[in-house]
Amino acid sequence: MSEGRADTAILLVDDHEENLLALEAILEPTGYRLVRARSGDEALKALLRDEFAAILLDVQMPGIDGFETAQLIRARERTRSVPIIFVTAINKAPEHVFRGYESGAVDYLFKPVDPLILRSKVEVFGELYERGRSLAEREEQLRATFEDAPIGMARADPAGRIRHVNRALEETVGRAAGELIGHTLDELGPQADVGIDAVRRAELMSGAIRHYECERRLTGPRGTTIPVLVSASLARPTNGGRPDLILQLQDLRERHRAQRDREQLIRAQSARAQAEAAAERLQVMQSIAAAALGAEGLEELLRELLDRILDALDVDRAAAVLTDEARPITARAAGGVETVVEREARETVVDGVVERVARERGPITIVDVPAEGIDASSLGGAITSLLAVPLLDGGRVIGSLQVGTLTRRAFDREAVGLLRLAADRAGLAIARTRLYERERRIAHELQRSLLPKRLPDVAGVALGARYEPGENGTAVGGDWYDAVALPSGRIALAIGDVVGRGIEAAATMGQMRSALRAILMQADDTGKMADRLNRFTLGLGSDEAIMTTVVLAILEPGTGTLRFTNAGHPPPLLVGADGSAAYLAEPPSPPMGVLATPRYKEHTTRLEPGAALVLYTDGLVEEPSEVLDVGLERLREAASAMGTDVESACESLLDSLRDETARSDDVTLLVVRLQETLGEKVSLEVSNESGGLFTMRQTLRRWLVEQGADADETEDVIMACNEACENSVEHAYDCGDDLFAVDFEHEQGEICVSVRDHGTWREPRETPERGRGLPLMRKLMDVVEVQARPAGTTVRMSRRLAAAPPTAAGQPRAGSAGSG
Repeated sequence: MSEGRADTAILLVDDHEENLLALEAILEPTGYRLVRARSGDEALKALLRDEFAAILLDVQMPGIDGFETAQLIRARERTRSVPIIFVTAINKAPEHVFRGYESGAVDYLFKPVDPLILRSKVEVFGELYERGRSLAEREEQLRATFEDAPIGMARADPAGRIRHVNRALEETVGRAAGELIGHTLDELGPQADVGIDAVRRAELMSGAIRHYECERRLTGPRGTTIPVLVSASLARPTNGGRPDLILQLQDLRERHRAQRDREQLIRAQSARAQAEAAAERLQVMQSIAAAALGAEGLEELLRELLDRILDALDVDRAAAVLTDEARPITARAAGGVETVVEREARETVVDGVVERVARERGPITIVDVPAEGIDASSLGGAITSLLAVPLLDGGRVIGSLQVGTLTRRAFDREAVGLLRLAADRAGLAIARTRLYERERRIAHELQRSLLPKRLPDVAGVALGARYEPGENGTAVGGDWYDAVALPSGRIALAIGDVVGRGIEAAATMGQMRSALRAILMQADDTGKMADRLNRFTLGLGSDEAIMTTVVLAILEPGTGTLRFTNAGHPPPLLVGADGSAAYLAEPPSPPMGVLATPRYKEHTTRLEPGAALVLYTDGLVEEPSEVLDVGLERLREAASAMGTDVESACESLLDSLRDETARSDDVTLLVVRLQETLGEKVSLEVSNESGGLFTMRQTLRRWLVEQGADADETEDVIMACNEACENSVEHAYDCGDDLFAVDFEHEQGEICVSVRDHGTWREPRETPERGRGLPLMRKLMDVVEVQARPAGTTVRMSRRLAAAPPTAAGQPRAGSAGSG
């Protein structure tokens, strides 16, 4: 029994059970699947459900007989080709046999049938059915392979005219089969591709080649161009007929798109490589620019520059030599070693590399330095290969930039270009840094020249001041301060800030400082001083209004009295001896240079011994990101802990309020401290101006108390000193306000007072009321001496304090005669 016969069915149709049993018995050895039907209707229903290799059909059956059943079977498309064998016991008359064949039977057997013959006939039809089914399956597979192929396929005649296409080709071209069949590929593509494969097709048809491929274009919907790869071969029939062309058309749009993408990728990779190289160069340039911007001097710039070049070019050593300085500068750097910058001796001769670069004005590369025999000592050691380029400033060679390696290396064009680019930027950076240093030096010298060179020495007062320029010190600012010793031991204080920066602001600051010194000789009231200084500011004649804030103050150390006027400036800070700090918060007047008649007011306060006054400009307390009150509170807290030494106090305040970032504004600070005592010796310049003698007497009173004098001694010494001063005013200066010197000194319990003028005493007028000054002084003092010379007269007086131990002689010295 053949394999697969169980899948082949034979339909047995008979209305008698015994006949069906007999047929099953005969056909069972064939292995076919046997299906029963007891009538024509059942047979037709079975044919609807299943396929059969053959039908054994009885003629005489109830309902529709065998002939009618056969006719109905042949009438159906699906069952028309199924073989029908009539098996009957009716008359063997020829008309019945003919009717059976007419009904579509392929054979006609009479009962009883020969089992062997029946079995043989059925097996023949079964094998034919199986072969036909196998062939149909192969044809279906071939058809499906053609129709469902993932690439376009077509069958064409030898002339290339298409006879059949599959769905993939329709989708590829975007046309229905009816638009393709009957046309050649030449007719379906652009005119430029006509005949592109004619020679190869002729060779294929002649048997010279078995297949060929070619690329061509087809025209799609709306005139689109579709590139395809055509693979052509022959399908030769077994009967020797004409062969067909089998055409496979692969859509190349994705391939071309991929090729374009690949080309774009290659271009992008190339562009990326170029961009990375450019980025590397840019990074080096940015690094050099950062070094130039961050460096505060030429030496720092050279160090930063060489460190970056070592990394950028992956070299072992780097050097920069500047030959345009009075003393050549050489900077050397090596991996893992701190960069060294040296100023060579004046007579130093540069090495051969520097000379050659300066002579050729272009890059030089030496692969084997020892073999070349050139002096490359600028790089600081034995090297094998080097690359050097000139450093230029405006076309002028100012030195060279060199790199070297310990192993042999041929520097390529990229390395040369990178070092040249670095040298170009370095040359600009060096020129900028030199200019920056020069401008900073000039600005510093100019600013210092406009500020006091030293602060005055005033008895009982300690002074400290600081000035820090903003903008890295490269621009002259408008901050200023001054301290001027006034007659009678007083001191005038001033601090101001001219709005703006630059030469104009500095010039205004210098003029105002000079004007203030002149005004101090004309007025004693700080409000009147401010009025005059404001008028001076308005009269400077600038195209634009010049606004400046100022604090003017006069401190009398003898009493601690402070008189001050604030013209729009940050408030002065008063720090008590106990460290408590508070601002002098009187409402400030308008800044100077704004109003013609602002009427500045004078305010008065008192400093206890040990207290300090802090004057400052806004640069110390202002921050762009915060309100002014925050900075003022920060200063107040810092001043509470600044200590008693004024120099240390200045540093402490600056350290506490100095920001890590560079300030754009100047910072000016003036600290004035009233000492606890006036000291063992006090020297005053006194005049007869308003309040001059009074201030002198107040200073002397405080000093005597500090020296241990009792109340009577204090009043006696003050009266004697006042008489001596009035004598100088009257006899030496004819009641003018010229200056005369008054000195107080305490030596081993003895108070010494001297009054020294620079005038010529006139003859005293003899009146009953006159001539009593000298006897009064002798009565009040132990010793009175008068020394008259052409350059002036000096009165010296002394008195031993009651609390002091007696002298060796136990007696006071006798006084000398003098003019009264």
